[in-house]
Amino acid sequence: MKKHFLILLGIFIILQSCKNQQTPKELVEEIKQRETYENSKTISLSDTTQRSFNQIFIKDSVLRKSVISDTKNFYTQNGFQTRWLYETKPGKLFYEYMKILENSENYGLNPETYNHKFLLQSVDSLYASSPTLSEIEKLDKEITSSFLLLTSHLGRGRITKLAHGKHVWRRSKKNRDDLEILLKVKDNEKLSEIVEALHPQHSLYKRMSEKYKILKNTEEDSITEVVILKPKEFSVGYRDKSVENLRYNLKQKGYEAIPESSMDKVDSTLLKALMKFQEDKGIKPDGIPGKSTLYYLNMTISQKRDLLELNMERIRLLNNDLGDNYIVVNIPEFKMFIYHKDSMIHQMNVIVGKEYTATPVFVDTLKYVEFRPTWTVPQSIIKKEMIPQIVSQSDPEKYQKRGYTLYENGKKVDPKTVNWESPDINKRKFRFVEAPSARNSLGLVKFILTNDMSIYLHDTPSPKLFARENRALSHGCIRVEEPAELAYLLLKNQDDWTREKVVEAMNSGRNQRRITLNTKFLVNMLYITAWVDEKGELIIKNDIYGFDQEQLKELRKFQN
Repeated sequence: MKKHFLILLGIFIILQSCKNQQTPKELVEEIKQRETYENSKTISLSDTTQRSFNQIFIKDSVLRKSVISDTKNFYTQNGFQTRWLYETKPGKLFYEYMKILENSENYGLNPETYNHKFLLQSVDSLYASSPTLSEIEKLDKEITSSFLLLTSHLGRGRITKLAHGKHVWRRSKKNRDDLEILLKVKDNEKLSEIVEALHPQHSLYKRMSEKYKILKNTEEDSITEVVILKPKEFSVGYRDKSVENLRYNLKQKGYEAIPESSMDKVDSTLLKALMKFQEDKGIKPDGIPGKSTLYYLNMTISQKRDLLELNMERIRLLNNDLGDNYIVVNIPEFKMFIYHKDSMIHQMNVIVGKEYTATPVFVDTLKYVEFRPTWTVPQSIIKKEMIPQIVSQSDPEKYQKRGYTLYENGKKVDPKTVNWESPDINKRKFRFVEAPSARNSLGLVKFILTNDMSIYLHDTPSPKLFARENRALSHGCIRVEEPAELAYLLLKNQDDWTREKVVEAMNSGRNQRRITLNTKFLVNMLYITAWVDEKGELIIKNDIYGFDQEQLKELRKFQN
């Protein structure tokens, strides 16, 4: 079934505009081509010292320094003229901006992060009397810094610490100049349309904001709370009041389990319903209501809203130009999607990294496809897994029997000549290289990226693993279920590659045949745990790497 893919189908589809209107991207590009706006009604700043800019009040301590720098750069490029406020009244652009901040709540942002009430009240109070030019220019700087902080958050997100421990989450590079936009937007222009264009232009992002607005105005529901005191004893025949609560809870979520005898007694129908719920959430379907299962069973409206806010933030972190061809891997969903010009052309299951060897979250570019590859084992695996196994099994030839060749300093080494139990064994720079074959750990084809983490996509000699619900099983690389189809989709527009030619190259072609891609494919390793499908249904998946709670703590800093 393709149900799960449809959940993310819209994640990267650009919002369509009317034929006679500019797309958001076109609007931003058009603004950049303009001359600087006419500033005849503005006033000149009298205080352009660094000290005056350092006094600006910014609520994001991490971005404070860069926002102050950007604010000063803006006024330098603007000829040290005010942007929002005139001598006798505020400009129309100011009130447009206040409406933008008011509506920012619909995207999980807090207007007070950008001093909404303070700015509105201060401007109204300022012009209620006869303001001095010094008062006007000071407040104008505050408004500019507020705007630049907002646009920075839209383009780069608010979370500073994205990953914890050994996990890796790389932030996308910012690819626009917000100063240029502010310099060239016209006073009579709808600033709201321009700021809307700075949001991620993904249909899923819009659906999530619409659902978020609904949840923000929804009272907590009367979900039946489930508390299982002894979950390990939970099996057929187990009996107490909590079992009845579990039945009610599952029914409220659409997983009805009609009792075979008694409501408060565990039976096979209840276990099947619970396992289906676990499966849909990406939890191991063991029929045991453990900590993770109970968390999702008892999730409140406010918790769902917080997760939506967090995942909208994650999409803002991505906010970049995906190009005509791109691949999306949603790590918690164990799925990969292939797009051409924002239309999905294929989807497949994948295997991702284990919790302690997690797949990094990042964006990269595919470099080449290699058929019948060798595998050079990473040093971490050699030291933590291979050498301990050689020692524990007293078998120096363990990996030689499986097709590996041992090297040291570029020369072949007979594993029988090595003292594997030496206390200094891990100081030696061994290389284990696995020969090409269908049993090779990378399978018969690999897809190489440009990153410095040795993370790439590849085939696998163990296809049965794709039948598992929880597919966090690798050392970090992505194993793909349909490697031949992926290779064909990447190569079909060059050198007459057909599906038959791909299969031949995998099974009987020459070893280590490398094909550089003529077509650029961006690969997006994403981590989305809550989203809204095209039917408007909120979908929540298991947080397999434990990112959610840590990142939610970061976002709570902006709630007050």
